Amino acid sequence: MNTHVDELVMQPTRHFDNPDEVLTCPGLKHKDRLRILESWKLDAQRLAESTAENMSGGEETNLREVSRALVHLKSMEHAPVAMLRPDVGRPIAGGMAIGGLLGAGAGLVATAATTTVSFALVAQASVVGLIVGGIAGALRAPQRKRGTVASKGRLQTQTQGDRS
Repeated sequence: MNTHVDELVMQPTRHFDNPDEVLTCPGLKHKDRLRILESWKLDAQRLAESTAENMSGGEETNLREVSRALVHLKSMEHAPVAMLRPDVGRPIAGGMAIGGLLGAGAGLVATAATTTVSFALVAQASVVGLIVGGIAGALRAPQRKRGTVASKGRLQTQTQGDRS
């Protein structure tokens, strides 16, 4: 076990001013944050019970803040996180770039053929090229490598619980 984390679990109030600091403390894994906040909640519950029985030394309990931070941490446990896979190119963006250039070129040719200079025509042709190029890139992505999984060019999801 990590002795630093064990120390944080044993005496969280010595190391953190409030429970929200546990959520933002760099270098702590999700399970370590959970252990620290659960320990802090147990201490706060014991203090609240002692106060109710007139056995405390007058210190305030922060049970509400600790419980809120713990609920927040648990709600983040299985939140999906989108990650781009580094081994996959960006076929949609490439298709949009090529389509936009071709569309702009077509717009310039059309403008030259009509003898009236129209920036709107060039812009419209560029937008159509972006859309068509993006669609072509998206349709072409699964066919780029035969025999591979169709989700190669898509986002991969991972939960925060898997990362710790």
